[in-house]
Amino acid sequence: MLMTPECVAPTGCALGEGPVWSPSEGFLWWVDIKRAKLHRYNPRTGNTRRYDLPIRASALALHDGCLLMAGDQEIGLYDPATEGYERWCTLSGEPETNRTNDGGVAPDGSFWFGTMDDKEREATGSYFRLGADRQVSPVRLPSVMVTNTMQFSPDGRTFYTCDSAEQEILAFDHDSETGTLTGRRVFATTYEFGGFPDGSTIDSEGCLWTCLWDASRVVRFLPDGTVDQVVTLAAPRPTSCTFGGPDMRTLFITTARAGLSFPVLDSRPLSGSLFAVTVDVPGLPPREFGKG
Repeated sequence: MLMTPECVAPTGCALGEGPVWSPSEGFLWWVDIKRAKLHRYNPRTGNTRRYDLPIRASALALHDGCLLMAGDQEIGLYDPATEGYERWCTLSGEPETNRTNDGGVAPDGSFWFGTMDDKEREATGSYFRLGADRQVSPVRLPSVMVTNTMQFSPDGRTFYTCDSAEQEILAFDHDSETGTLTGRRVFATTYEFGGFPDGSTIDSEGCLWTCLWDASRVVRFLPDGTVDQVVTLAAPRPTSCTFGGPDMRTLFITTARAGLSFPVLDSRPLSGSLFAVTVDVPGLPPREFGKG
């Protein structure tokens, strides 16, 4: 089934990413990595607001009324009410050309995130876990070019991730007690769509919704990896998605303008906007950092 979302915030982000729904506020938060901006969308009024950030944040998570941020080579906490930022920790041993990319909260409340070569030339990206004690530990997975998709199944037993450059989405068995990953396997490929898997989200039926960079699509994969639904966008580079709204049936989709030629931007002027579409199966309430 094909679905076409509408543009709800024509923000023109260079690289919109990291959408997070805040149920207590009724806001959708996301970032523009390249411009070091934070965006907020209020679906009740249609209004948006933009904040300047001290880092190029790439991934967000809710925490005590604030936003946990991964950006550049550090993790910190941002309070939109005061526009204050507190650095929690920095990454050690990462190449100078690396920066953080996607991230997500695990069932135990820890924050999993990845790094990547900002120039997308070398496979130097790694995976990390931030615990409730604010300590960062490595997740033992092979180095990748572009780390994306940090999602866990509703029961917490499966972890999904991808190296966007490989056009494959991977699945691992996840031990919720130890955080150990085993049973690496290819969950789905995106060759047939001509796109590259980017950010994802999980719905209440355990299906994975994945944005396909350069394919103008978001695809819903069933737990067995088969394609169930396809969302077609008026922007070629969807980057990430999440569920929100009072009933969690609104799929919000961030997009990018970065790297598009002027002719493409002329034909796809909504590139970099925030899109939304109503779906039948609701998403899951967002997990908060530190709350297992």
